[in-house]
Amino acid sequence: MLKYTSTIVVAAALGLVAAFTQPVQAQAPKPLLLKGQSTHPASSNFHLIFKLWAESVEKMSGGRLKIETLPAGAIVPPFEVFDATSKNVLDVGMAPFGYILGRNTATIPMSHGPLFGMDGSDYWAWYYDGGGMALLEEFYRDVLKLNVVGFPIPTDYPQGMGWFKKEINSLADLKGLKYRIYGIGAETYGRLGVSVVTIPGGEIVPAMERGVIEGAEWINCEEDKKLGLHQVAKHYYTPGMHEPVTGGQLMINGDVWKKLTPDLQEIVKVASVYATTQRNFAFNRETAQACQDLIKAGVQMHRTPDEILKNFLDEWEKIQAEYAAKNPFYKKAMESQKAYAEKIVPFKLSWFPPYNFAGEYYWKDKVYLQKK
Repeated sequence: MLKYTSTIVVAAALGLVAAFTQPVQAQAPKPLLLKGQSTHPASSNFHLIFKLWAESVEKMSGGRLKIETLPAGAIVPPFEVFDATSKNVLDVGMAPFGYILGRNTATIPMSHGPLFGMDGSDYWAWYYDGGGMALLEEFYRDVLKLNVVGFPIPTDYPQGMGWFKKEINSLADLKGLKYRIYGIGAETYGRLGVSVVTIPGGEIVPAMERGVIEGAEWINCEEDKKLGLHQVAKHYYTPGMHEPVTGGQLMINGDVWKKLTPDLQEIVKVASVYATTQRNFAFNRETAQACQDLIKAGVQMHRTPDEILKNFLDEWEKIQAEYAAKNPFYKKAMESQKAYAEKIVPFKLSWFPPYNFAGEYYWKDKVYLQKK
């Protein structure tokens, strides 16, 4: 009996030891959930980048960071996304600087063209290779006084001059015409004698139907088709010179950013580059198809007369000089971009084969823009 009891005691003791020495199963930390909103509709390419970015962050972080990506107006009105993100009403926001253009003129060089001949890829390269990221941080912190960390999201470029109910053969045909446009385009065309109107995208088609406006620019074939612009106007002109480059901003509240571990911060940044690149690749293909669809629907696509584009650049350079004289940060950003463009643009003009040389060799009969 004693022997049996001893065996039980020993077994129990061994069981206790085993219990204490068994590795404890670590519980996976709860994922960090962030709420975000963009300034654009759910179907827009701009919002689709936002959505793909969040999906990529979740995958790359192994589910540790999840971001809700709501479309325009879900939590705050589109024009309030910058302030809402800064105040942590939103953890994350996606918006173009043009939506706060009235706050500081330097939102222009920080977001869209003309930019001294640079295209969208060059503009993005200026941010990551030409000192733009340091200026962006300074702009948010010292100029706009916003508590956010931002990343550039160049997309939806280049943009067309827009839709009209009649043919536009010269600058004279634009003068006095009620034309919807925003940003630097509005001011520049306004000085050229156009009766510019700035209204949100969702109001463009009703305004054209009622005759409140006689022409309008939005983005390009794909996004304009979604709005239904081809149903209210049949003459579409491209290219525009007001936005050969277009840039949005992905923003994270500064306090939320500090809570992210260094690896999550890097994931957020890298995912923004991936999502922007991937969606822009797809967007070019989608836009090419949309242009063909519009032509089949009876839209006449015209090449914008060079006279209009040249006059736009001439007037814009005057405006830009005025802004730079009044706004030190505008001048700082402009000079940084011009220095970068001075290296990159002449190099590409000299070294890269002209796109139209081989392109027209193979596809000249497929070019669908009508010339005057």
